[in-house]
Amino acid sequence: MLENAGATVAASGQDVLTISGLAAERVVALLSALAVPFSEVSAHRATLEQAYMELTKQAVEFRPAGFDADAAQEVPR
Repeated sequence: MLENAGATVAASGQDVLTISGLAAERVVALLSALAVPFSEVSAHRATLEQAYMELTKQAVEFRPAGFDADAAQEVPR
């Protein structure tokens, strides 16, 4: 039902769905209209730093030999 409304839905953990492409208010309205039980809906927006890093991850001046930016993972701070 969410995908029919234009959302992208992905399971991101046990009992957790990540929904993108719809506002949180719209997700709640759709779930409520069909009496689908849910315990929490929270909106997440990337920080400007996260968005910048994602957009520029391929644009580096120096890179070790054999480095694959797509396979690299961000190190938590």
